[in-house]
Amino acid sequence: MSTCCPARNSSTLLGIFRLTGGATALLSGLAACASSTPLPSSAPAAPPPAAREPLPADIVARSALPLHVLAGPTRLGEPQLWDQMANYRVVCFGEQHDSPQHHYAQRRAVEELAARNTAGRRLALGLEMFQKPYQPPLSGFVQGSLGEAELLTQSDWSERWGFDFALYRPLLEAARDRRLDALALNAPRELTRKISRTGLESLDAAERAELPELNLDDVAHRAYFTQAMSGHPMPANGPKMENMYAVQVVWDETMADTAARWLTAAGPDSHLLIIAGSGHCHRNAIPARLARRVNTPVLSLSGVLESQLGELSAEGEYDWLVVLEDGPAKSAG
Repeated sequence: MSTCCPARNSSTLLGIFRLTGGATALLSGLAACASSTPLPSSAPAAPPPAAREPLPADIVARSALPLHVLAGPTRLGEPQLWDQMANYRVVCFGEQHDSPQHHYAQRRAVEELAARNTAGRRLALGLEMFQKPYQPPLSGFVQGSLGEAELLTQSDWSERWGFDFALYRPLLEAARDRRLDALALNAPRELTRKISRTGLESLDAAERAELPELNLDDVAHRAYFTQAMSGHPMPANGPKMENMYAVQVVWDETMADTAARWLTAAGPDSHLLIIAGSGHCHRNAIPARLARRVNTPVLSLSGVLESQLGELSAEGEYDWLVVLEDGPAKSAG
């Protein structure tokens, strides 16, 4: 799914990280811009505050931490985790949008998967942060024909995503340096905004033609959404809950459909790393909807700080947790 209107979802479903404030973010994002909000784990995040100090340019590098994977009861260290990840045709790597540690782990994934890429096999990076109409500037940047300033202007980054580009620069530079394709996966804000305000039924024929196949009847997906939103009553003038759920589905299905079209066109040896909010990367979000289209397993994973492992309530929604070793949580007292 997406995140929120000007800024994408900064959370990770209330389910995966309580500290992300997922449901609140989704509410504020949709109510404010009635537009796009990804449900990282079921709820997207609110736009960043307008008067926020820019992050240091090297914020991701200085946030580097050792990492390992928890695959159920199994712990995988390096390099084994990268070897196993490279065996999957598609990986959906969920993030908390404002976490530089998560972005460090994602950059590592790009580097390690690219290093294991065999000759003749295409590897691409799929990004929730860019809406489909902005594929040209994204392609221009990773192909080296467009500079950073032009990318940010031509993709309307500050209005359509809003998180500090310092968090994403290392990821995009890694794709550019390795000559990877980069895919603008997300639905246009204009479409999701209308759905959040007046529902799917209000779309005209041209707008409906922009929609991919939608499965609005996935019981597990809706349960995830409902859990994330529980305890967060809608404001009287806010969007209806049913419309918010429709937006969540449109985000997930659009990103899955965009990814599936690239995989089909690129051929059976193509591989794709999807970067999205954790609410979009749980098993019943992008992964299940993409697998339905291309009939291939999709590895579902999410980043998490080791200190926050005890706060997880939805770890079972992911195949893997990528644990960044900032130290175990300190017990109270």
